[in-house]
Amino acid sequence: MEKYFGTDGIRGKYGDNLDAALSYKTGLALAAYFGAGDCYIGRDTRVSGPEIEEALIRGLTDGGASAVTLGILPTPAVASLCKKHGGLCGIMVSASHNPPEYNGIKIFDGSGVKLSEEQEGSVEYYIDNPPKKPSKKGTARALPTARDEYIDAVCKATDADFTGLNILLDCGYGASATVAKDVFTRLGANATVENCSLRGEKINSGCGALYPYYVRNSMKGTATRLGFSFDGDADRLSVVFDGEILDGDTVLYNISRDMKLTDNVVVGTVLSNLALEKKLAEDGRRLIRTPVGDKYICDLMLKKNYNLGGEQSGHYIVYPAATTGDGILSAIFFTKSVYKNGVFKALKRLDLCPQKAIAEYADPSIMYEKGMIALIEDYTQKLAGTGRLIVRMSGTEPKIRVMVECADEKRVDEVLAVFKSYITAKKS
Repeated sequence: MEKYFGTDGIRGKYGDNLDAALSYKTGLALAAYFGAGDCYIGRDTRVSGPEIEEALIRGLTDGGASAVTLGILPTPAVASLCKKHGGLCGIMVSASHNPPEYNGIKIFDGSGVKLSEEQEGSVEYYIDNPPKKPSKKGTARALPTARDEYIDAVCKATDADFTGLNILLDCGYGASATVAKDVFTRLGANATVENCSLRGEKINSGCGALYPYYVRNSMKGTATRLGFSFDGDADRLSVVFDGEILDGDTVLYNISRDMKLTDNVVVGTVLSNLALEKKLAEDGRRLIRTPVGDKYICDLMLKKNYNLGGEQSGHYIVYPAATTGDGILSAIFFTKSVYKNGVFKALKRLDLCPQKAIAEYADPSIMYEKGMIALIEDYTQKLAGTGRLIVRMSGTEPKIRVMVECADEKRVDEVLAVFKSYITAKKS
């Protein structure tokens, strides 16, 4: 397990395991690893964002690199602009879907792709072993066209016409508030936007991608049939269609409907529902699974040139338009699948296999306890042929996550209860 990086960058409660000091060291480390050149930095609306950004800039410039600030923009905008302008790396200051007290540092290489575990290990080495600072400091400057460039790129990549469409967008007080409405308006939609002020103290609080019922409730009694909610950095998306909150696998399947897929492949994760795999097979297509995390999906997609991937949590990647999860871009592709020539098409639903999960606070060492290992082995064997069990530590929070999938929903609840009991006993 890496010292600073989780499954999605460096993350923690600000002032606890993430602060300005670590941010400064990270900036120095990135300058040491990537060398002198431009590093593109964006952030979401969190209150701690400016302080982390300032510390990163000091670290980068003290290390001889140049910092190019992008302002408040979605994570995929940072990846896209870094790639477009030939940057050495892209840096996003955000804790994504986490509560306001959290923050994080996501890092992309010059191709707009999240760092591999090997690259993260090298950066961590430089964090703990900072090299001698060069005699010449780097510079810092802003890219004032960043917002417009991202909007232009998204609109051109999607080639959509949403004339006559009424749509509701929940920006969750996050980074999408700076661009989401303008994107859909440019494509012809009548966009109503909520939670769109830049109030980082409210980011993801009862709104955004983790709280899609906010959009569902807001749509009640209106003529609006389609709504989207984005998480804090807009790399994650939730969808409400005709009053129904859609699961991530259904969203991914519908995005795939009208796409010409490379080798007829959709990339998912170990958590992707069996129904998605079966439905794609009926269409003559395949699901290939990766570990949980959009960076693993992207890694496989880029290696094999696959052009669509996603996970239940709401990360969807449409390549090459994006090299990481992009909630706004994915929302457009989903809309294209259900709205054409001013008319809504029928949504394609999946006959989902019962699947539930729990997330409990726990020390990572629990994964190596004999009792936990025995439980995992025992229930993996018991579910073989009828279902699946996935047990893992969260890469963004100190939680253990247990997912059970089985045709017998009662069995799902029974297995989860066993694991919850074990985890609870260990905490007492």
